[in-house]
Amino acid sequence: MNYRQFSRSSSISTLWLIIVLNIIYSQNCPDGYTFFSTFPENASVSSGDSCLYNLDLNALIDLILANNLDYETSIEVGTQTWGNGRLTVLVGTFNPFGTSGINAQLEILPESFGDLTGLGLLYLEWHSLTSLPNSFSQLTNLISLTINNNWITQIPDDFGNLNNLYFLDLGYNKIEYIPESICELENLIYLFLFNNELTAVPECICDLPVDWSGFDGGGIPYFAIGGNYLCDDIPECIENSPNFELSLDQYYYLTPIIALQDCEEECPNLGDLNGDGGWNVLDIVTLANCVLAENCADLENGCAGDLNGDGGYNVLDIVTLANCVLAENCGEN
Repeated sequence: MNYRQFSRSSSISTLWLIIVLNIIYSQNCPDGYTFFSTFPENASVSSGDSCLYNLDLNALIDLILANNLDYETSIEVGTQTWGNGRLTVLVGTFNPFGTSGINAQLEILPESFGDLTGLGLLYLEWHSLTSLPNSFSQLTNLISLTINNNWITQIPDDFGNLNNLYFLDLGYNKIEYIPESICELENLIYLFLFNNELTAVPECICDLPVDWSGFDGGGIPYFAIGGNYLCDDIPECIENSPNFELSLDQYYYLTPIIALQDCEEECPNLGDLNGDGGWNVLDIVTLANCVLAENCADLENGCAGDLNGDGGYNVLDIVTLANCVLAENCGEN
């Protein structure tokens, strides 16, 4: 047996028994595989025998160590299905209350995660992941990837290598950039990009075989991209789609909801109502006059008068502006 086994002090004797049994029976496994005589409830074998591929086992061990997870063996992580010695399904949704999923939040996927090349279905929802390892694009057998409700800011440039993907859910992340290689996902039918921080998507995305306006028999859209910052230069297939401002409810995930694109321009230089690039008594007078006349919103730089951010223009804004002019710190907040 040559995969990286580890133990915790509370169950040393049990682990030694498992190791001894594995050594006894591993002679029936080909090189690079380890025999398991028993499996926990979360793991099952759909086809083949109980000889599991060492690289897959090692990748799971690395996942445990990188995130300090409270598991004693690799086959305890998440809900697993193995087929012909390879890990084919990993349900790793954060679930602190039940036996399915992972009982703590992941913060990192180690580079060895890319060794899980037998994966067809992968679920990594509700974690604290901020990125995907460069090796992620090696998971070319993935058919379904669900990795919503994380903190991911970007996906690898060679993400298009995952061209067997049928279902891709990247919703509720912080993704700012979609690489053009996404256009190579020639088998993609479901694409969820809602509630991210996208300001643009590649024009070639329209070449994907996605039904940009349709819904499946369960009322789930094939495509949704609401809740982003898509305001200009939007590919035609997306701009003309009724799903352009559609999302799925974050907690009732089978329920479509409206999520508008955020295209409101931020007001530059709050307090600089005369637009001269500074803050002075002229701005105070201008603000006081428009508050009295109730026409601040009609001024060219009128938005700069709402210093307290309550959506209106009133004496509180005048006081705030006067104070920061006197303190010479208007541009610091």
